[in-house]
Amino acid sequence: MYVLASHGTYAEATLASCELIAGKLPNFTTVSFHDPMSIADLTAAYATAFSKETDPASYTIITDIPNGSPANAALQFKHEYPEIHIFSGLSLALVLALATGTPMGEALTQSKSIIKELSLHDDRADALKQVSTNQSSAINNTGNPLINVRVDARLIHGQVATMWTRTLNATRIMVVDDQIVKSEVQKMTLKTAVPGGVHLSILTSVGAAKRILADQYQGQRVFLIVRNPKALQEMVAAGVKFDAINVGNLSMAAGAKQVAKSVAVTPADVAIFDYLTEHGIKLYHQMVPNDQKVDFMPLLNKGV
Repeated sequence: MYVLASHGTYAEATLASCELIAGKLPNFTTVSFHDPMSIADLTAAYATAFSKETDPASYTIITDIPNGSPANAALQFKHEYPEIHIFSGLSLALVLALATGTPMGEALTQSKSIIKELSLHDDRADALKQVSTNQSSAINNTGNPLINVRVDARLIHGQVATMWTRTLNATRIMVVDDQIVKSEVQKMTLKTAVPGGVHLSILTSVGAAKRILADQYQGQRVFLIVRNPKALQEMVAAGVKFDAINVGNLSMAAGAKQVAKSVAVTPADVAIFDYLTEHGIKLYHQMVPNDQKVDFMPLLNKGV
């Protein structure tokens, strides 16, 4: 059990933001400190959350700042239950790391490492060198290099960079989009969004098909992402074989109808999905890895 504690609604907002990326997190809860609450009120809130925990050593309080009332109350509570753990420095990065199963020590290190000025300079070279010199079993993939194919209008964002890439042990993200290839600004933005140690390819559908069919990615774990399913249709027409495609996110557009919480389809999209299905490809919908896979075609047929 993780208890996020803060002044005001910061803890609640942090958890809500994390669940937007990672899905529901039943082992997280929040405690918010407002006037005229007292230390005793905060301690009582910690006790309420603690009553649901079967292992005291697994009960962890994360406060916003040290020496604040939430932290002081947590320390008082620890006098009664010394097995519990208390940390300060609550942030979305820290909670997100914990939500993906990262041990606290590593999560703290990751959280600290992202505190930096962002720039358009691609500073991932050192991380990529580390990947190339540490050929782990996750990298040496002897099967199909395309470990996951996803339709996501947002391309590389929080869910992809933190949840999907880590869960899949992806060593390369391949973005296939004819328009992005022509835009230096969009390409640089994608480069800065890729997690450290992960290679990035930005290709046209024709270019991606040629490279895949030439077996250029054997031994790698490639996470293929498109923002428009048309790119996948073009790759299939070129001879690329897909076993399954995750229709994760398609934004609302003119003439589109919503068929899932994060998926809206146009008549053109429907025609493409029919084409992919006719070519023996399994379509499913899954926002984040811990969600259940849902057969996409029934959703599509129901919504249109």
